[in-house]
Amino acid sequence: MPHQIILRSLAFIGAACGVMTANNAVAQIDPKAVVYQTPDQFKWRDPTNQATTNQAILVGDPNKQGLYLYLNTFKPNRFGNAHYHPNDRYIMVVSGAGWRGTGTVVDPAHSTRVPKGAFMVDHALKPHWDGTKEETGAYLISGLGPATNIEIPKESGPYRGGDPAAATIKMPNQIEWKDNGGNLTTNLVGDPSKPGLYVQMLTWKKNNNSRPHFHPNDRYIYVLSGTWWLNTGTNYDMGKAVAVKEGTFVTHFGKQVHYDGAKDEETTIIVIGDGPATTTQAAN
Repeated sequence: MPHQIILRSLAFIGAACGVMTANNAVAQIDPKAVVYQTPDQFKWRDPTNQATTNQAILVGDPNKQGLYLYLNTFKPNRFGNAHYHPNDRYIMVVSGAGWRGTGTVVDPAHSTRVPKGAFMVDHALKPHWDGTKEETGAYLISGLGPATNIEIPKESGPYRGGDPAAATIKMPNQIEWKDNGGNLTTNLVGDPSKPGLYVQMLTWKKNNNSRPHFHPNDRYIYVLSGTWWLNTGTNYDMGKAVAVKEGTFVTHFGKQVHYDGAKDEETTIIVIGDGPATTTQAAN
């Protein structure tokens, strides 16, 4: 798939960046198994960050077929025009807060605040709009392309009400979690045990982590909060694990051994990929 080719290229970039850091532990990570990008390594559409809306593509190409992931950031006090997309889009608010509305008339007074940790679905072909008020905001957006942005001619008439079928919003306190002992999980889109796109959130509890294992397909992970600890290979040693902070983007390549978890604070990650994402324990 095209996105796999792109990420294989990023493996070499990530490895080079890791070698140049002063942290010797980075060399422990096998770039054939795991690569990561810190926020300062993202390739932003506007490197000066002067634009009111900025974007960094992390996987694939939203304008083409196939899996894509990208970040959108928004400065305060801006609203876009009403628009729609040809396919469903899956959105996690990863920083600040956005304001969302549906229908063809943009009216911030009838928008809903969506804070960090809220999850949304923009349903295909349904008009919606969003923006910010006094806060900045950032979205992690994923889906199967193309995700073309089709604007609707601007209407200045009175607000005529929203369309509940246009968007689904789950606030952080509406997300249902499953307690697995050492971690909590919630499936937001699809089923990781089956073929197809899935979006999952996972919270590692303090001092809990996995043992060396692998998955059949690539997995793409964004650190939503806390510090996540990573290592590769069959020799389990969390003492040599590498810390990745909130806002870091990580790729686990399929069939490559790794392990991860939390130390002195819990950490929440967003996991996206093509299923099945079954876990196979690695022999030491």
